[in-house]
Amino acid sequence: MSFMRETVNGSMDLWNECLRHPFLIELHEGSLPEQKFTNYIVQDTIYLREYARVFGMGIQRSETYRDIRMFYSQLGFVTDHESAARVRWLAEHGITEAEADCIPPRPACRDYTRFMLGEAAIGGVPEIMMATLPCTLSYFYLFDRLLEEYPGVREQPYWYVVSEYTGDGYRTVCETLGTYTEGLCRGLPAERLENLKQIFRTASAHELAFWEMAYA
Repeated sequence: MSFMRETVNGSMDLWNECLRHPFLIELHEGSLPEQKFTNYIVQDTIYLREYARVFGMGIQRSETYRDIRMFYSQLGFVTDHESAARVRWLAEHGITEAEADCIPPRPACRDYTRFMLGEAAIGGVPEIMMATLPCTLSYFYLFDRLLEEYPGVREQPYWYVVSEYTGDGYRTVCETLGTYTEGLCRGLPAERLENLKQIFRTASAHELAFWEMAYA
């Protein structure tokens, strides 16, 4: 079994808790109050700002053009797609991007972003990837699975946000990142590999906490 498959399997219990979370179920059923989704979008916008900073730190720590290109592509997806969808939602609900920037992060958002920034500050490229990958990979797992069960989400007002994380294009992004990270980790000492798995699991636990925060 590949290292990345082992790593993902080690956090699948947390991902499946996310999959069953009422925030996501109600989102896909169409019963989630729009105000709860808006509150989530505000916090996720704050999260993505710090997420982008982590990728910027990754570019600084990169020693090869391949690493730089990988972080640059991730940074581009955040700014050109994820953030754009959130800015659109906020604008439709009377909140400007500047206003969102002034809203303080809630504890789960603050703790998650501090964790990622901390790993980026003390670790190398593999550590940065493991701290950020659960966000990318788990979103595909969750939204692709839930779309199969609740195809009617396409008719919900949330769809243009949800749609960023489904389909062959996003699947390819996830597969590319997984293959890239597998190569990064190949040949690393066993102790470092175990630490990388723990970073991935900790980030996955922060993902679950973020959904719980969004539903509160």
